Amino acid sequence: MKTLDGDGLSKRFKSSFWCGTPTLYSDDAQKYAWLKGLNMPHQRVFVVHEYQKKAMSDSETIRSVLWASAEMPERTLVFNGRDWHIDEAILLPPNTTVFIDGCAIIQNDGVFDNVFRGANLTLDPANPYGFPLDVKPLENVRILGQNGAKITGCEKNRQGFHPVLGVTQDMTGDFWGWRTLMISLSLCDGFEVAGLDISRTRCWAMSFDMCSNGSAHDLAIRSDVKNGDGVNFRAGCHHCSAYNIEGFTSDDTVACTALLAPAVAYPHRNYLYPLEPTRTLYEKYEPRALDIHHIRVSDIRTGGRCHGVICLAAGGAQVYEIDIEDVRESEEGHRASTVKLYTGYYGGYNEGDLHDIRVRGVTGTQSDFALECNCRMENVVFEDIAHNGGPERVYSVADWQGIRRL
Repeated sequence: MKTLDGDGLSKRFKSSFWCGTPTLYSDDAQKYAWLKGLNMPHQRVFVVHEYQKKAMSDSETIRSVLWASAEMPERTLVFNGRDWHIDEAILLPPNTTVFIDGCAIIQNDGVFDNVFRGANLTLDPANPYGFPLDVKPLENVRILGQNGAKITGCEKNRQGFHPVLGVTQDMTGDFWGWRTLMISLSLCDGFEVAGLDISRTRCWAMSFDMCSNGSAHDLAIRSDVKNGDGVNFRAGCHHCSAYNIEGFTSDDTVACTALLAPAVAYPHRNYLYPLEPTRTLYEKYEPRALDIHHIRVSDIRTGGRCHGVICLAAGGAQVYEIDIEDVRESEEGHRASTVKLYTGYYGGYNEGDLHDIRVRGVTGTQSDFALECNCRMENVVFEDIAHNGGPERVYSVADWQGIRRL
């Protein structure tokens, strides 16, 4: 995996640096002067361990840092020196950079919460795992790592009784809602997640709903849980990218999933809680504002189950202006397809809701097919698609109209 060490920083990451001098308040913070504010010229660098006092838990220490930085227009929180063990989600306000240097952020056993999420959700005290009462706009959030930085889920997950299935089980996977997402950003304009090794996920490694102008890159992801996606762009995401990702995901490694599901009360079927906090806002927007568009996915080198990359549209949402390039499977696992473009779940698909999509440089290894699609699409291009198992495993396409092969 490419890491974010010194000159190994991505060009995009480097180009975001501000050239002035951030305000620094300790010798340890001075070591991170090279961060240069990340386009945040008024930021202060907060080194988390400097705020720890005797008998304070790690989560209490992190809360104290966030409180100390609350009046700053911009802030960088540095985790270094040792691993950090948390009891609750770390809530990130606007204009916040988290920098994890050579250590891990680990969820304590039994935690039922995200590792990171935006501090823009107003939770319902009567139903804290359900739909938030409101979601405010968020901007400029970065979670960056170097020197082997890690985010790790619980070794022992909390268990709960699933009233629909009638069994006690680990509270992991999509049935248990958005609190299972390791990183959850909603309605965020401007984000970056990079340079991390993410393991023991409790559902998706990271989820972005109604987010824009962001990227997830230089990641190693290891999941072995129900619905263990890697990077999931949900309805309303646009102008985003995911690239240079390796590892093993127990579901789709990168997903562009635009599902305009009807509003339902939970529990709904086997789902006890919703997965997208912004679902509560959908009725305030025109349908086209909930499309997924202008997404670039490249350099995906993972094994796993289900699929490597998907584009999924249902309920009238559209997915378009998508570039997928250089997706190459490892031999680990077994997938239905390496890349899949499709509809399903809620119905309501209109012919051409998937359109203007380019897929090139895909090589299947252990999947049934390198490229699969089950619906009529428009202005779609496939180029350099192959499968190591032979030509009969390259395509499974229900309707070639609207598709060109180069």
